[in-house]
Amino acid sequence: MLELLQISDLQKMYGIEYPIQMDGLVILDSKSVDLKMFLEQKYQYRGLIFVFSNQGTLRMKINHKEHTALQGATLIILPEMNVEPVEWSDDFMAEIFIMSYDFIEKYTILSEFINNSEVLNSLLIYPVDQDKQVIGELVALIKKYYQEAKSLLLEQMIQYLVFSLITAVAMSYLSLSKKENLQKTRINDVTDSFLELVNKHGHIERNVSFYAEQLHLTAQHLSILIKKRTGKSVKSWIGFIVINKAKEYLMTTSLSVKQISDKLEFTDSSQFCRYFKRYIGQTPNEYRKR
Repeated sequence: MLELLQISDLQKMYGIEYPIQMDGLVILDSKSVDLKMFLEQKYQYRGLIFVFSNQGTLRMKINHKEHTALQGATLIILPEMNVEPVEWSDDFMAEIFIMSYDFIEKYTILSEFINNSEVLNSLLIYPVDQDKQVIGELVALIKKYYQEAKSLLLEQMIQYLVFSLITAVAMSYLSLSKKENLQKTRINDVTDSFLELVNKHGHIERNVSFYAEQLHLTAQHLSILIKKRTGKSVKSWIGFIVINKAKEYLMTTSLSVKQISDKLEFTDSSQFCRYFKRYIGQTPNEYRKR
């Protein structure tokens, strides 16, 4: 059974005290706190969580369904859902807003939001540009006031801004519904399919043409779409998967470097070592001994 977290657990975990504390609301910003403790846990949370992704990639299972949040995504975790982080890129950056049940009950819109079937069916969304800009500006304002000295006026301002933020997120569902009838655009569809393929085959298939053929695209077209949507090239994604698998073998098995090289289908161990060092700055053996 997963651990059931409450707002007080998160405040203790991060040592959050005034002035950066408000009853029922915790904001974790990757620029000021290490998200590792939060991301590594499997848990349920008695409240509502919003993850506003600014950079990099986060893969997370919510109620056993995997979601991949890229730059610009809003990921919503509803109360008492099973949360199991899978992995995240080294450059992942986000603001995470965590709200308690008591906080939710202050806002009718929040109670309606967590019971909305469209939200339940689409926990991960990519707001259209106009909505994304509004959400980003509200997140920045809330963070600014949240980190200032506590006062009744500031708390009231934050409450109004949170209300506006939830309204903006809710409106983004309406915008998506009107624009796409909640169907993914072609580029999002290709991106999701590519990420699924690269997570499955990336540790042994390092040729861009393999993925292009699977998706019935030219290698050039696939590269343009993935770079545009994720900010990373196809080769960068492949390298990310290969290196993560290599790290896993190095740290959790006693396989030799040559055996790992064979498993990852490199021509020889020298090629594998050069590939690994290009990404990590260390040889496989140096990484294993650290």
